[in-house]
Amino acid sequence: MDLAWAKNCTVAVADAKGEIQGTGFFISRSGLLLTSARVVEATGGWQQVRVQGQAVRPAYLGDSKRDDFVILQQPGYQGPAVPLGLTSEPGSGLLTLRYPLPNAVLTVSAELTLQKLGPHPDFSGLPMLHLLSETQQGWQGYRGAPVLDVQHRSAIGLMSAPEEKGPILAVPLSTVLEKFPTLPSLVPVPPLGPTPQSALPSAPQTKIFISYRSRDPDRNLAQQFHDALEAAGHEAFMAGQDIGLGEQWSPRIDAELQDCDYFLLLLSPQSAESEMVIEEVRRARELRDSRPDRRPVILPVRVDFPWSVPLSYDIGGYLNRIQQREWRSADDTSTILREVLKLITEGGQNVAPPAESEPTDEKQPSADQSLPTPSPTASPSSLPAAEVELELPGGQVNLKSAFYIERIPNEARCYETVLRPGALIRIKAPRQMGKTSLMARILNRSQANGCVAVLLSPQRADETVFTNLDKFLRWFCASVSRRLQLANRLEDYWDDKIFSSIDNCAAYFEEYLLARTERPLALGLDEVDSIFQYPEIAPSFLGMLRAWHEEAKSREIWQKLRLVVVHSTEIYNIPMNINQSPFFNIGLSVELSEFSPEQVHDLARRHGLGWSTAQVEQLMAMVGGHPHLVRVALYHLVHQNLSLTEFLAMAPTESGPYGDHLRQHLWNLQGYPELATAFRTVLAGTSSVRLDPELAFGLHSTGLVHLQGNEVTPRCDLYRQYFRERLRDD
Repeated sequence: MDLAWAKNCTVAVADAKGEIQGTGFFISRSGLLLTSARVVEATGGWQQVRVQGQAVRPAYLGDSKRDDFVILQQPGYQGPAVPLGLTSEPGSGLLTLRYPLPNAVLTVSAELTLQKLGPHPDFSGLPMLHLLSETQQGWQGYRGAPVLDVQHRSAIGLMSAPEEKGPILAVPLSTVLEKFPTLPSLVPVPPLGPTPQSALPSAPQTKIFISYRSRDPDRNLAQQFHDALEAAGHEAFMAGQDIGLGEQWSPRIDAELQDCDYFLLLLSPQSAESEMVIEEVRRARELRDSRPDRRPVILPVRVDFPWSVPLSYDIGGYLNRIQQREWRSADDTSTILREVLKLITEGGQNVAPPAESEPTDEKQPSADQSLPTPSPTASPSSLPAAEVELELPGGQVNLKSAFYIERIPNEARCYETVLRPGALIRIKAPRQMGKTSLMARILNRSQANGCVAVLLSPQRADETVFTNLDKFLRWFCASVSRRLQLANRLEDYWDDKIFSSIDNCAAYFEEYLLARTERPLALGLDEVDSIFQYPEIAPSFLGMLRAWHEEAKSREIWQKLRLVVVHSTEIYNIPMNINQSPFFNIGLSVELSEFSPEQVHDLARRHGLGWSTAQVEQLMAMVGGHPHLVRVALYHLVHQNLSLTEFLAMAPTESGPYGDHLRQHLWNLQGYPELATAFRTVLAGTSSVRLDPELAFGLHSTGLVHLQGNEVTPRCDLYRQYFRERLRDD
C-alpha cells in the first residue's frame, strides 16, 4: 500500500532531551504541525517540544481535557504536507501511522474502522471519532498520529486517547475547524462532504506591516504572527527579517508603510518607549488619516502590558480611540491571530474591543484631582541609591521620581511665573529633553498654590477635529470643560451667523469657563507642535492665545488664565515659517539645555554609581548632556551590570541601546535631503562648519548639532560615529 504521501509528513514529537513522547504530522508546507495536546504536555510544554531536532512555535494550544489538539509551527520548514479532509462515512477503513515508544521507527497500524462521529464527555462534548481495531496491540506512540483515509488520500483527524479495549478516540478535523476556524485560510481543506459553516473561505492576499521592538520577547512573538500570516497567504513584513543586507532600510520601511493594508502593532512596555516604534505608529496614523479608505488599519496588541498600565505619553495620542487587544501568554496567540485573520477576510477596520473595560487613554488630571505632589526629597541628594528603585527611562519622569534633575534656574523661574496673573510660559526643545516633565511640575506647583490645573494635548484629539478651525476650537473648549467637570455649553455661546470661531471661543472662556471657576486656571498645552501641520488652524490658534495674554494686561477676568505651552523644535514636525508667528515673542521663553557635568555626576550617583570625574567625561564625550541619552546609559549600565567601556563600545551600533533613537533620526533625515547633505558636511569636518543660516537652524532644531552663530558641530560622538558611516557619499 502506497503511503509515501503520509509517511513523508509524519514525524516524531520529542522533548528537549530527545525522548519521543508521541507523533505529529505536517499539514502545511510552511511548517504547521498537528499533534495531540497530551503529547505536548508530556514534553513539559510547547517550549520543550523538539521536532526533527528543532524548537517550535505555537499557533494553537489546546489541552488534554478540552480538545486535545495543538497546532505548532516549525520555523524554516518547506517540506511536504499531508492533505486534509473532513470525516469519512461510518464503516470506512482507515489507517494510522506512529512512532512506537521507545522504538523510533515509523510503523503502519492495522486497519481501523470508523464506528461513529459523536460527542464525548471527556472532551467538553465535542465531536470525536470513535474507532475500532480487530487487533490488540500496544498503543504507545499513537497519540498525535494522523488518522488516514487511504481512499481519499487525506488525514481526517489525529489519535487522541487509544485504549487497550473499547473504542479508540481520535480528534476529527471537524473539531479542529470548530476550535480553530481560520485553519482553511492557512491550509487548503478539500471537503469530503458539505463544508461546515465554520470553515471560512480563504482570504484575499493583503499586506500587513508588523511593528515591534527588535528584541525578545517582542521579536519572537512578531515572528509567530509573521509566519502565521504568511501561511494564510498574506504578505507580512518584518523589518528585521525582510530587509536584506546592504539594503537601505529607511526607504524600505517608508515604502512598506505606504503599501500596507494593516499595521499590526505589538506594544510591550519596552516598545512603547521605542523611538522607532513610535515613529512608525506616527507615520501609519498620518497615512490612515490622510486617505479616504482609512488605510492602513491600525491593530494594537498590548504584549504583557496590562490595561492598568497607561500608555506612554509619546505614543498614547497616536492610539487615541483605537481599540486594542491584550496578549498575556502563548495561549492568547492563536485567539488574536484568528481575530486578525477574520478581520482581514471581512475587510474590517479594527480589532474588537476587549471584554474588560479599557482605561481612558487620557492621562490628564481632572480639575478636582490633585496632581501628585513631589516628595520633599525630590532633589534626592540625601537618598541612598540602594533605596531608589531603578526606572526604565522614557516619556514623562514621574513627579515623585528620584531621577528628575532640575536645570537651575528653569524650574524656579517657571514656578514663580505661573502664579502671576495672565502668565504665559513657552517651553521648547527637541524631543526627549524633558519638556513634558517640566510642564507637569509647573502645573503641580500651580495647583499647590491655589490654581486649578488642566493638562491638554492636541495630539490626543481625533483626526476629524483638525478638519477646520471651528471644529478644532469646539474640541478645545469642550475638552477644557470636561476637565473642569463643567457641562458642555457650546451651543449657548457659539453663534456662527454673527461671530467668528475665534470670537466664540473667547466668549466661551471669558463668560463661562473663567467666570465659573473661582480659582485661577493653569492650562497646560502639551505637544502644540502637533497642530503646526495644519496651516488653516495653527496661526489662528496661536494668535488667539497671544490675544488672551494681551487681554490680561487690562482685564481682570483674563488674569485668571495662566498658560503653559510646550512644543518641539524639531524641523521634522515644524514648518520653517511657524516660528515667525508673533506668539513666539511673548511670555517667558524656556529653552531646555543639556545636563552639566555636575548634573550627570549627580544622576550617576542616584543610580548607585560611584563615578570619578573622568568617567563622567567619558560618557559625556559619547552622548553629551542629553537628558534621555544620559538616563538610558545609566539605566543599562546598572540594569545589565555593564562596564563603562563595554557600554561605550556598543553605544553607536545598530544593536546597541540607542539603536531605535539613531534609526529614527536617520529615517527623518532621509526625508529632508538638504538637511542630510548639510549634516554630512558637518560630520566630515574636524572643527566647526559654517552653514547657510536656514540649514544651520534646521539641524539645530533636530537636536543633532550644537549651533553658535552659524558655526555648527555634532552634538556628541554618538551622532558623529553613527551618521558618518550612514550618510557618507557612495
